[in-house]
Order: sequence, then C-alpha cells, then structure tokens
Amino acid sequence: MATGTVKWLNSTKGFGFIQPDNGGQ
Repeated sequence: MATGTVKWLNSTKGFGFIQPDNGGQ
C-alpha cells in the first residue's frame, strides 16, 4: 500500500486519494 499524505478520503466508501511522499504514482 502506498504511503503519503491523504489529500481526500471518503470513509463511507472506503477510498481516497494519496499524495505520495516520493512524488510518484
């Protein structure tokens, strides 16, 4: 699983967008 800063998270649906610490995909 990728680690980084969570930019947006929908806890109801259980998914979100993460900004990777390394700036990659």
